[in-house]
Amino acid sequence: MKVISLVVLVLAVAGSSIKADTSGEVQLKHAAQREVPKEIRSKLFKQVLADDSDVRDCVEKEAGGTRAAEAKMTVEAVDVNRDGVSEYEVELSGPCSCGTVNCSIYLYRQTPGGFESILEEAAGYGLELLKTANNGYVDLKVDAHDTAATMATTIYKFDGKKYREARSTITEVETGESKPASRRVQFKRGSSSTTLQGRVTLALPDQLIVGARAGQVMTVQLTAPRKSVRFTIMTYKTTNLLTDNNTRSWTGTLPETGDYMILVEGDSKGSTYSITISIK
Repeated sequence: MKVISLVVLVLAVAGSSIKADTSGEVQLKHAAQREVPKEIRSKLFKQVLADDSDVRDCVEKEAGGTRAAEAKMTVEAVDVNRDGVSEYEVELSGPCSCGTVNCSIYLYRQTPGGFESILEEAAGYGLELLKTANNGYVDLKVDAHDTAATMATTIYKFDGKKYREARSTITEVETGESKPASRRVQFKRGSSSTTLQGRVTLALPDQLIVGARAGQVMTVQLTAPRKSVRFTIMTYKTTNLLTDNNTRSWTGTLPETGDYMILVEGDSKGSTYSITISIK
């Protein structure tokens, strides 16, 4: 999942009370926090900075530097593979690792060679363990603020080596309406064009993900009964804009190989739309 929001930093939970809710999920409550040995805390702090160079560079420039950041760090432990050995969640406070609400979430397990990250590119403010499991590791749920009006929920499943995003949804807080956070655009075999339909509101836009190669020419044409429905195209990882904000027609040569995001947005009243995407 890619949530366009403020990002922060988290990692796993121990000494927590476990409570089953009506949806069959097991929620971790940050209640009684078990003390983690100072030596493990120090190693985890160094590992986080080694794994996230942006956070490291930022922390080194902050008042108090790495010493202050480590002192404010929170470490908890949780057994996500039910083997009696703790995995670790680490939360760094401050502007380098936390935004207003959401946090980047890292989960580490101990190996003979040190600590290994098993959850990457997750962002939110809560980590929950679910009753379901894959490859011996419980599934994880991460909630996050997507916008002021919407929440994002992502489920992660263990693939044998790491936790990978399995599905992600966004929900309008006021109405409870939900939809997938993104849709992957697929072309039929032998075809270079496809047409999709959808419905968007101000709170619930559509993120269409399409893969392409550098040098290919993409054409996107949108039709909708309301003029307020528009789209924006950007590179998926770097979010560099290819179009002006809010257009209904675009043709251009793609600058790089990889995924592109077509963000379709509407107004508060909402509207259906049809969009044709061609890549040659």
